[in-house]
Formats: sequence, C-alpha cells, structure tokens
Amino acid sequence: MAYENTTLALPLPWHKGVWEGFNRAVDIGRMPHALLLHGSNGVGKKRLGTTLAQRMLCGAEGNQYACGRCKSCKLLLAGSHPDLTILEPEEDGKKILVDDVRRLCTKLNTTAQQGGWKIGLILVADAMNINSSNALLKSLEEPQGKTLLILVSDRLHALLPTIRSRCQKQYLPTPSNKVATHWLKEVSGNSSDVAKAIEVSNGRPLLALHNIESGTLAMRQDFEAIVEGVSNGSLSSVEAAQKCVKLNGNNIVEWYMSYVHRLAVNEGQGGGDRRLFQFQDRLISARQLLLSQSNVNQQLLLEGLFMDWAQSSNAISH
Repeated sequence: MAYENTTLALPLPWHKGVWEGFNRAVDIGRMPHALLLHGSNGVGKKRLGTTLAQRMLCGAEGNQYACGRCKSCKLLLAGSHPDLTILEPEEDGKKILVDDVRRLCTKLNTTAQQGGWKIGLILVADAMNINSSNALLKSLEEPQGKTLLILVSDRLHALLPTIRSRCQKQYLPTPSNKVATHWLKEVSGNSSDVAKAIEVSNGRPLLALHNIESGTLAMRQDFEAIVEGVSNGSLSSVEAAQKCVKLNGNNIVEWYMSYVHRLAVNEGQGGGDRRLFQFQDRLISARQLLLSQSNVNQQLLLEGLFMDWAQSSNAISH
C-alpha cells in the first residue's frame, strides 16, 4: 500500500526508555527481524512504529533519529521510499486482505533498492484475518537479512499465537496522568479542555488530542450526560438510544466501554462491583457484533444496552 507525504517523527516523551533500547539494539546489530508493539489505543504505538521505520531507513550514520537530509529521508518525506511498505485496513473495521500481505512478503524478499533495510509496517495487525495471518507467517519464519517487520496492535490476543511467538513483543503502557497532561497542554494549545480530554480518554494522550481536535470531546461529554440520564431515570432507554444514534451511532459502544472502564477503575479502588465488569462484557459482545455484521440495527442494540445499564445502575446504587 502506498503512503502519503509524511513528516519525520520523533518518539513521544513517555517512550524515551523504549526508544533508547531500540537504538542500543541497532548499534550492536541485535535488532529482531519482527517487532510487535502492543498496548491501548491512543498511547502512540503507530507513532513509535513509524519513527522506528524512518530511523532504520535513514542513510546517515550514528543518528538516533532520521536525519531529514539524506536521500532516504527525502524519499520518506515525499511518501515514496521504495523499501518501506505500510499496510493498514482501507477503512476502520475492515480487514487487511491476504493479497496485500502477499505483496508485502514478496517485496520483503527482494533486494533493497536503497541498499539498506527493508521495512514492513503493519499498523493494525489485529485486522488480519486467518488467511492474511498465515500468509505473513512464512516471512516471520524465514526472515531475510536486514528486513524488519513492525506490527502494531491494540488487541494482542486477537493475533494468532504463532505470530505472537515469532515477534519480539514490546508493551507500551499508558503514561502517567502528569506526563500525559503536560504533553497535551503543549501540543493542543487548549489548556481548558485538557483535563476532561484526558479523563474521557482514560489517560491515553493521542486519543485525547484527537478528541480535542476533531470536536469529539464535546460529543463524548453529551454522550456521558445521556448515560447519566439513564442512570438517574430522567431518560428512558428508547430516548437515550435515539439521542445516541443522532449523536454518533458508530462510536457509541467504544465510548461506552471507555466510560464503564473509567467507572470500574474508580470503583476498583474501593473493591469494585462485579456488575460493572459484567456490563463491560456485554459491551464487548456488542462491539464484536458491530464489527462482524454490517446491517445491525443500532437503535435496538443501544436500547438493549441502556436497559441493561439502567438495571445495573439501580443495583449498584443500592
């Protein structure tokens, strides 16, 4: 898959230790042939994978980051480096197709056009289906010299065990609230929304930034007001579902999961309530249904969720 004109990235502040480890591995010739970056959505996995790919392809010697001046970096900036292949689904919720993976593997088995590394960057690795995953296995089992596969995944256990076992895994945790807040204030230029953005994003800085820049933060606040209306009885499940479908039906389940997760964490400090975790399981099932079927009636799905939530909220409050 071709990639668009880009910028050269730097590692995020909370990835400093991981980045230093990558640089040491490069310096002593101990980079793995396959690296799996995993962690929650919004902690910067794609950013780190892209930064590493650019650093590996840079033609300058001894740099910790891509230099931005050499021929390889200019190709990267133009979005036309012949030794970098990026795979990701064409749309959110879609799968990575087996033919795309086969083309990636073929390219990784050819000679590098710039004489250095060949990099395959799979940005949503858990979007590979069984056929795509099996097509990738041969490249993982028989790596070529100076070839690096970087897989990025929000859902580690959605990957085949045979793929996980053939990659060096690097977990990227959510940074501390202090670090996330400081970074977000600097990059967003909008200090008034930072605290709420961090809260609704469960501390994940890049998701918080997206919520601010896209206007999603305001919609998420509206959604949480709807949930609270169901909890206190001021909204029926039907009314709440209607409001949510008009608000942004496609993302409501993800927002709901984030909201319940935050409640469960807060409750967990005092022992927690199993009903929150049971409802989270209900949301996971709803998300899987939305991902697997294209004709789901969102109104009915959300009505069922809100009915269950009203019962759970009433039980928890008592």
